[in-house]
Amino acid sequence: MNIENPEQIIYLDNACMGIVDKDVMNTIKNVLHTLEDLSYSSTQLVIDLYSYYEKARRQISHLIGADPEEIALVESTTHGLGLIASALPLEKDDNILICDLEFLPTTLSWRKKQKDIGFEIREITTKDGRFNVSDFEKQIDKNTKVISISSVQEINGFRADIKNLGELVKGRNIFLIVDGIQEVGALNVDLKELNVHAYCAGGHKWLRNPFGMGFLYVNKNILDIAEPDFYGYFNLIDPEGGWGEYLQSPKRTPFDKLYVNKSAQKFETGGSGNYLGAVGLYENVRKILQIGIDNIEKKINQLTGYLIDNLKLNAEVSVTSDFDSKNRSGIITFRLKKGLEKEKKLLEFLEKNRIFVSLRYTSGVGGIRVSPHFYNTNEEIDNLLNALEIFLKKSRS
Repeated sequence: MNIENPEQIIYLDNACMGIVDKDVMNTIKNVLHTLEDLSYSSTQLVIDLYSYYEKARRQISHLIGADPEEIALVESTTHGLGLIASALPLEKDDNILICDLEFLPTTLSWRKKQKDIGFEIREITTKDGRFNVSDFEKQIDKNTKVISISSVQEINGFRADIKNLGELVKGRNIFLIVDGIQEVGALNVDLKELNVHAYCAGGHKWLRNPFGMGFLYVNKNILDIAEPDFYGYFNLIDPEGGWGEYLQSPKRTPFDKLYVNKSAQKFETGGSGNYLGAVGLYENVRKILQIGIDNIEKKINQLTGYLIDNLKLNAEVSVTSDFDSKNRSGIITFRLKKGLEKEKKLLEFLEKNRIFVSLRYTSGVGGIRVSPHFYNTNEEIDNLLNALEIFLKKSRS
């Protein structure tokens, strides 16, 4: 593990925040130091830094099975959801479907537009933290325009059947909008095989990027109808000769007729961006592709399977995540039968012993959330299980 004092820390909280690779962090620091080089043209420096946006878009496209033109770099999942929510054409009588396991921004991203227009947000009620395609199909009517869903639920790691949800909306004029932050970087994603209209993810979890840089995928088939609220100069097609030459031209005016990029790039900030975040995203995704996402998914499945098999042997624990591997992800959640207050004490006990997990709930579903990445080991899972047993033994006395 590329963290300080790895022998003293067991980090199993990648669903909250991933550990940034040390080599990637050093690369970011090296790029940051270029700002101290006063012998370097500032204009050229910005142009060079912006090139990392293009590099990151291209790497992301390889990772998720998309075209680079379908990728925009955004601050976070929330930012991506907000951009696409504001861009889609909705009317007063329309409705959108969201299940009750979602993280808060999934609904918040639509609230402003709902207030302005008046459409309905319909809640899909889940059972025991699970749902299937038919739960959504039952709520669809002629006015349904959006299904907004996480491909992996952050509470219990339940993996949605995005492929069949895509088939469900096909030909119905319904947009399928996917929050992929708990999936991408941990599990294989191939959007060319899925009928998804937008897919967004922050980079700071399974992609292991520092905060403030993720991506938004916008299917090329909706780029003509989805428009951002405003444009900046980096949303434009580069002027003839490039920006360096254009900025030097005496003929330049603020009223020049430059053309907006028709790609997903039109959703980016449009001005000076988070260049260091783009560097990190590019480098981290490049490393993931080198390791192989199939290898990463295989290792995570092995670790989560090992954890579930051992938790099932404990009579004082109830696993809330799905046992079926096709519905599983890198998140395994379990509850203590003695309730929430014991779980809070368990979390505190684990942190004192430098074992890091999370405690999460929504809509009555949740518990202690464990989320190993490919760099974790069975031994670390064993240490967690041993600590759990010590805590439970003390609680009995």
